[in-house]
Amino acid sequence: MMERAAVNIKKGLMNGLSITLLMVKVIVPCYIIIEIIKYFGIIGIISEFFKPFMRFFGLPGEAALAIIAGYTINLYAAIAVLSPLNLSSKDITIVALILGISHSLSVETPVTQKTGVNGWVLLVLRISLSLFAGAGLNLIWKLF
Repeated sequence: MMERAAVNIKKGLMNGLSITLLMVKVIVPCYIIIEIIKYFGIIGIISEFFKPFMRFFGLPGEAALAIIAGYTINLYAAIAVLSPLNLSSKDITIVALILGISHSLSVETPVTQKTGVNGWVLLVLRISLSLFAGAGLNLIWKLF
């Protein structure tokens, strides 16, 4: 009984370390890149470019970086991008809803295609629904 517990604890620790390493490999480079583009003022340019579109979601323009990172890479990348932006809890909640519905598209779309689903239809549907939900949550937030 004790041997089994020791094996399970060891396995759990190894899995935890493996996942932590994976997260660090994604989060640290993304965080550094965002800090660099922030330092050089590039984030302001990106923010201004996306500002008109992000208004639908009640988000600042730079939040688009987190959404793009979440859509294309994964949620850990989005978290890394969000961290240095100092967004409000409302902003983070809306981004989280958007990415909760549609994230890691570069990985999940090919996987779903293998199940026989039309990947392009699902891709467009997931992105559309996530953006609609984000805009909807923004409207609800304004009401209260």
